[in-house]
Amino acid sequence: MNTVAQGLDTLRDWLLEKNPDLDAIDDDLDLFESKLIDSINFVEFILIIEELIDREIPVSSDLVARTSTLRLVSENYLRLHEAV
Repeated sequence: MNTVAQGLDTLRDWLLEKNPDLDAIDDDLDLFESKLIDSINFVEFILIIEELIDREIPVSSDLVARTSTLRLVSENYLRLHEAV
């Protein structure tokens, strides 16, 4: 991944492809409460993040909370990877 912005664009594009009725997705929109991500495509969402940061994300009890918005994905995964 080159930048955090490019990573967010990749995730946003994937979400918009899965939800063609939307024109945009705010960084603070809860992806689960808004039903943009369900239990089936959550796995694919995590796999995309893993590809972007080039490492595996361990399954933990707070994984949903850490990935519930694009801003949280950025803070918890994309920015950390960029700092390495």
